[in-house]
Amino acid sequence: MDNLIKLSSVTQAMRARDILKSYGIYSKVHRIPAKKGQGACSYGLLINKRLDEAVNILVDNNIKISGRAFGD
Repeated sequence: MDNLIKLSSVTQAMRARDILKSYGIYSKVHRIPAKKGQGACSYGLLINKRLDEAVNILVDNNIKISGRAFGD
């Protein structure tokens, strides 16, 4: 199952996706719906492999990560 890297906006998610692609790490932009009564939706990247490496690359490229979720 895919892991999720949560980001602040769709723009940041698309930028992060493109950065990771240049490192050979493929990901997919994913809309994360807001839970009822808990603010607006957000966006993230679904990624299968190399999650820790992807996070490090994004941090090194000044992409702020809002959270991570691990798949099964």
